[in-house]
Formats: sequence, C-alpha cells, structure tokens
Amino acid sequence: MRKDYILIPNEQDGVDESAFVEDFWTQRWENVAQLPQAESVASREEYKIMQPFLQKLPVGSSILDGGCGMGAWTVFLTNQGFKVIGLDISDRTIIRLKQFLPNYQFIHGDIRQTNFKNATFDAYFSWGTFEHFENGLEDCIKEAYRILKPGGFLFVSVPFQNWWHILRDAKALHKWDQGYDTQQGFAAPLRFYQWWLTVPEFEQELALRGFRVLKVQPIGRYEGLSRALVHDLHLKPESLSDRIAKRLLHPIIPTRWIGHMLMAIAQKTDNTL
Repeated sequence: MRKDYILIPNEQDGVDESAFVEDFWTQRWENVAQLPQAESVASREEYKIMQPFLQKLPVGSSILDGGCGMGAWTVFLTNQGFKVIGLDISDRTIIRLKQFLPNYQFIHGDIRQTNFKNATFDAYFSWGTFEHFENGLEDCIKEAYRILKPGGFLFVSVPFQNWWHILRDAKALHKWDQGYDTQQGFAAPLRFYQWWLTVPEFEQELALRGFRVLKVQPIGRYEGLSRALVHDLHLKPESLSDRIAKRLLHPIIPTRWIGHMLMAIAQKTDNTL
C-alpha cells in the first residue's frame, strides 16, 4: 500500500481528519454546476461488472451507496427498483441533494461509523472512498461487514498501485515528484489524501475482515493512461502529442499496467452479526 499526499493551505495543516475530508469533498461537489445524469451509470465500467450480481437480488432489495457524491448512482439504482440510500460525509452536499432530489433517500454520515443497525443491507457499493483515511481501510471494511446481511454483496473501488506506478516509485523521489527538492524538501505543506493498493493487498484487506472475495480486477485503463501521460510524461492535456499517444497506447497497453482503479466484489458469508 502506498500513501498519496496533496498540497493544502497552511490553515488546514492541523484540521481534524474527518473535518478535512468533509470540507474537501464539499468543495469538490459544490464546483459541479449541475447534478450528473443518472442514465450515464448504465455505461460505467463498474456497473457492467456488478450487474450480474445485482440481478441475483430481488427487486426492492436494500442497497447503500457509501460516499454517494452527487447522487447519480443512488438515483439510477432506485429507478431500477432497489431501495437505495445515498450516504455522504459532506453535509452541504446532502442538503443540496435533498433539495433537488426529494424523492430519493440521502443521509449525512461517515462510512467508518454509520448509524445503521446490524445486517441492514443486501448490498453495499462505494466508489473511491475507503482509501481516504490515513489509518487504512479497516474501519470502512469492518463497518461494511457489520451493516451487510449474511450473503450480502460489497462492491468497492480504490486507487490501483499499477505496474506503471510501481516502476516509477522505484526511482528516487526527486526524479518523479516535482514538488520535492533534495536540499529544500517540500515547497508547500502536504497532507495525506489516499492509499493506493495492489491486487493482492486489496484482496487481503477484505479477506482479513471476514469477506469472501469473489473478484478483484483493475479498471479505468483510459483514465489511468491519461493521468500517466500528463503527470508522469508531462504532456499537455489534449495536445496533439497527448491525443496521438492515447490513440496508439490505449488499444494495446494492459489495464493491469496502467489502470486507474481496482474494483472488488466480496460477499459476507458469516451468519454471526
């Protein structure tokens, strides 16, 4: 597992982690001018992978969208006949969602410690949220296990420590981190942002907390390639060289080399609560 850091203003250096994460995502979602179209979920790679497992659930099954963001997934799956609750750490985001989407369920809360009873949900999905707490994924996974019913499915994604990153990270820090100088150190204050995991590390984290891991696979090949070209090879986004590189490399480079995220499907099999 590899830590990732982001630049922060000086005044945020000592802010409590929960408050920092909430403020970060509140600002992120407030910069979105309009709510995303729920119909776009049907074409998402995550949905295509999880759909066969959702088809095993009866209509009306209860599902938690942990870290629901702007609510597209909550809306889409509710429209598919499931009873979905969107949960997010950003209170202002939840207030906004309730205002514009009054016919759907949204709740403010922390995925590490929810107020749901044991064995509440038939399924739980969370995209890119478990990795944002510095003490690791354990609290998120244990809480997911607690609130899932026996046999319930967990669908979750985290950043992928792919082979491109592994080879890059083997080099000296100053050779790939532009914010770091061997004499001056880091030019600006940094704060923990997220964890990156390999396939076996992600499987291990889930299995250690009682889940039967059904699948772990890299996803997001195009996004991973786009990020590598810009951040590591320093191509200007959407420049001619960037577009040519994407066109040449995307069809041939394996997702395990360049994928942006890892997606896991796991199942709660223990009957104890």
